[in-house]
Amino acid sequence: MVNKEGANGVDNGTRPSDDVLRSVLHDFARRRLSVDKRLAELASKHGYSIKKSKLAELNKEFQVPSPRKPVADGVATALIAEHLEQDIGRRHGPARVQQKVLLKHGVALSRYQCRKIQHKLDPDGAEARFPHKGRREKKRGQLTAVGIMQEVHCDGHEKLGGIALRLGDVGFGIYGFHCHTGKVLHVDVVPNDRNPLTVAHCYLDFVRETGEISLQLTFDGGTETGYMAAIQTELRCNELSELDRPATRSLKSTDNIPAESMWSYWLEDEGANLKTVLLQGHDNGLFAPGNPLHVHLFQWLWSRIIRNHLLQFKDYFNSTRRRSQKNKLLPTDAPNEVFAAPEEYGLEKLGIGIPREVVEQFRARLPLSREHVMRWVPDEFDEIAQYYYEEIGSPQLEHTFGWEIYRQMLPLILEAYM
Repeated sequence: MVNKEGANGVDNGTRPSDDVLRSVLHDFARRRLSVDKRLAELASKHGYSIKKSKLAELNKEFQVPSPRKPVADGVATALIAEHLEQDIGRRHGPARVQQKVLLKHGVALSRYQCRKIQHKLDPDGAEARFPHKGRREKKRGQLTAVGIMQEVHCDGHEKLGGIALRLGDVGFGIYGFHCHTGKVLHVDVVPNDRNPLTVAHCYLDFVRETGEISLQLTFDGGTETGYMAAIQTELRCNELSELDRPATRSLKSTDNIPAESMWSYWLEDEGANLKTVLLQGHDNGLFAPGNPLHVHLFQWLWSRIIRNHLLQFKDYFNSTRRRSQKNKLLPTDAPNEVFAAPEEYGLEKLGIGIPREVVEQFRARLPLSREHVMRWVPDEFDEIAQYYYEEIGSPQLEHTFGWEIYRQMLPLILEAYM
């Protein structure tokens, strides 16, 4: 007998609205989840239990991108060419290009398609990316962990600093926090990554963003970590005083492996390209390092561009599966997926929750405010620059457009101060 209601004795739950379903399915594609994980998340988070055949129907209905159904080569070529134009250092291989295009444009390319087109557009690119031979590698062990937020590694990065750029009194520090299990938790561009108060405010930004602290905070030995170490110790003592494990640990820079690994990925992904573009200031005739207004505009504009690329890097890194290694003990799935369901990987949730009001109480105890240590330019200049940036149409903050934005804003800034 035909079941006219179509339930067939199975309760599939309530189908979400089309708008919600479209958003969820496209997010699955963006995160490159397996079919089983997509079905499990639909059931657990959205109360909609379906099978693979129904999921395939929905993917077709809502035009969900898939590498199994790549776009036409002409479209793929345009997207890959756009990306390669921004990859000035020629460091991005097919897998990275594939993921970057998916994150930025929502278009799923196949690995074969990426490799074929990239080789056509840049025949010598693979050879340029080949690692140098003859390097003596530091002997590495195996990273292990009981759970997420068991240990967080932090470090500063100075490859875009004043010494590296040699452009006068300008430069950018970067400070980041990386979970031992593989996720970039917080990363930001700062005026001085060696200033103890700047580092302390970065740490509090990280705690505010994640809502928790780790059982242990690991960093390189240096005077810039003093305030941060004291706050981490007090916070953990207040919340978990019975734990014997030290709240902080200081290592040699070369032994702080997860943090150094994060910077290695950053250089490959965005950092080297940014440095190449910034160094064009030596000979493009736009930047006069002896003029304070030039310096202010440089710091104001490029700090925003770098922050935008750091956010893109964090998004890419956390949504990308790590390559499988025979002896690796920690999960190789995308860090976002590991953090979303650590129990599926045999990990525990070990973070210690910290309310936002507690974060702000600790911030208020520091000798200088966040606004003070994170200030790139005088407040008056900041307002004027923001006004003229909006006047020229608020162009996209990408490194490939940076000097053109600078060129358009400079005469307006100079005129405003005449």
